[in-house]
Amino acid sequence: MRLKECCGSCGAEIEDSVEVEVVAAPELDELIPPTPQEIISAYIGFVRAYHLWMHGAHNITKGPGFAGDHTELYGKIYTEVQDSIDAVIEKGVGVYQDEGIACPMKITADATLILDNWESPSQQAAERIADLALVYTTQLVKIGEGTAALLDEMGVLSYGMDNMLGGLVDTHENYVYLLQQRAK
Repeated sequence: MRLKECCGSCGAEIEDSVEVEVVAAPELDELIPPTPQEIISAYIGFVRAYHLWMHGAHNITKGPGFAGDHTELYGKIYTEVQDSIDAVIEKGVGVYQDEGIACPMKITADATLILDNWESPSQQAAERIADLALVYTTQLVKIGEGTAALLDEMGVLSYGMDNMLGGLVDTHENYVYLLQQRAK
């Protein structure tokens, strides 16, 4: 492949072209797969981001449905999710024997990566908050299913971890129902 150098308008000397060696990208099977600890840590970061977002939605919900949204929807979700984060961290540390799974700096950094790609509930209309909550909850269900599938594929999904992740996905599917009803 040949790339043109500077056009010369800045006063630099012009070279006709320069040779560039094209290096092939590694094959997918050559990439280093994630460890079980990295997989469960990524899930924890996603759940923490979801928790923080729902807590924000709980605090700033408004409009005619305020009382129900504040207490029975977003309040219910964020408090239950907070408890589930603790369970996932403890199970992850126990099953995968890595205290790094519980590192608050790592969890916060992972959650920030997610939140940076989400719209804040702040300064949003009540209907927009509900719509976003449904999108993020649907993503949470898929992430939970994907986490279990990856760990199973690797042969490191214990019965207890499978049961816990399955229970969380079940709970999160219930949130999808609540949010779908809210959006109607």
